[in-house]
This record gives sequence, structure tokens and C-alpha cells, in this order.
Amino acid sequence: AGQAGWSAGGRGANGPRGGGPPAVDLEAERAAAGLLAAAAQAGLLDAAHDLSDGGLAVALAESGLAGGKGGQVSLPGDPFTLLFSESAARVMVAVTPGSEREFAAVCERHGVPAQALGTVGGDSLEVTGVFSVGLDGLAAAHRGVLPALFG
Repeated sequence: AGQAGWSAGGRGANGPRGGGPPAVDLEAERAAAGLLAAAAQAGLLDAAHDLSDGGLAVALAESGLAGGKGGQVSLPGDPFTLLFSESAARVMVAVTPGSEREFAAVCERHGVPAQALGTVGGDSLEVTGVFSVGLDGLAAAHRGVLPALFG
């Protein structure tokens, strides 16, 4: 079990928009879908998660819980915008270890910007300088919210 790079693709976070919904960019959506299909067909992906519902923060949490692996992420720029932006045509992927260069080349061919954000592994989810939470604590919070609200 090696480390896989986390990358975000798409056209990037739009930043705060005064509460309005993110704009849909069909060309960007098509490019991201083509990228995912090509990367999956080439065996370059271990996982993928869209960022449209809850942004990168939710994608990291859901992926960590589903896969039973934590990760270490470093974010360039404003962490709030990068973690919670629900901009369209964005995806987080776990690249098969050793395939990072090939994945970057596929991104370039499809015109989809991408950036390595960190690694997969361990028993906690850490966003450098922002937060760190163990997968056990994350799972307990996830399981406990609705029962606590609705008894």
C-alpha cells in the first residue's frame, strides 16, 4: 500500500459569490469528464470524488471514511475558499502511486488544470495549518449527527 497523490482538477475555485450558486461551465464539465474517463481507462486513478457538494473538505472526509485511509494535504492560497468552494467542474482524485507524471500529461492533453495537494495514508486527515482529525473521530461524528438530532 503506497502513497497516492491527491490532485484537484477543473477550472478552480471561484471564491465567495455572495450566496449565489456556482456558474455552470459545460465546456469545463466536458473536459473534466473526458479527463476522468481517459485517466481511469489508463489505470491512473485509485479514486475520484467531485467537489460540487460541500467542496474539497467534504470530498476529503467522505473519501477517507469510504477508503479507511487518511491523508495529508497542503493548500495553496485561502484555505476556506479551497476547502468549501462548490464551484462546478472540479474533482479530487487519488492517482495510482507512480502515475503522477502520466496523470499530469493526461490533464494537459484535456486542458484541465491540476495540482498535487498531498498524499493518501495514515489514520488521520490533516490539512496543514488548518486542522487534523483522526478517522475514528471523523467516523464517530459522521455516525452520531443524525441520531443526536432526531433521537
